[in-house]
Amino acid sequence: MLIKQGAGIKQLSSIKKSCLRLVLLLCIGFIYQSHTLYGTDIVPNSIFKNLEASRNKNLTTAQLNTQTLTYYLNITDFAQSFIEIPTSNVSGDSSTISSEYLAGRAAIYNKNNVKVGTCSASFLCMQNADGIYTDISNFLSVDSGLIVSWFTPTTLINLELDSIIHSMVTECMVVASTKVGANPFYGQTFDLVVSSDDQKIYFQFTRTGTIF
Repeated sequence: MLIKQGAGIKQLSSIKKSCLRLVLLLCIGFIYQSHTLYGTDIVPNSIFKNLEASRNKNLTTAQLNTQTLTYYLNITDFAQSFIEIPTSNVSGDSSTISSEYLAGRAAIYNKNNVKVGTCSASFLCMQNADGIYTDISNFLSVDSGLIVSWFTPTTLINLELDSIIHSMVTECMVVASTKVGANPFYGQTFDLVVSSDDQKIYFQFTRTGTIF
């Protein structure tokens, strides 16, 4: 009987120790889970700081990437630079009533009225019985490296120089597809709005699509 009782006591003691180990393991697991949830000690503070700095940097980069770039040229300077390329009808019974081929270039300025590049354009104007149609080839180069070109097909009321210049007004998508030297904008897509008033032609670029 004493041996049996001793064995029972030993068995009960072993059960108690097993239960104690189980409780201890549960406590450790609970503490680990708490640390994971609240981010204490498990992840070093330096990692959180690096993540926050990266987030702020990405935010700043995104703000810069979506920033609108605005330039303008003076219409007077542009008009004074114009040259005329002679045109003539090829066939004797041509449907073209009259035609003009003009080209000009002028300095462009930023919002601070600082000269930052050049804009040039050529205007092929043809008039027939249906009206006056103009093909405009535009080219803009900025000292920052931005180089873009675009076409503007439009109609005119008349062939006066003022009317021709203001026909540059348009909105289109352009790609900085030309690289001469360093061009941080190379491959970027822009929404371009060209507008005008009595004295200036304005060019407003806003980046769209994938920004890199």
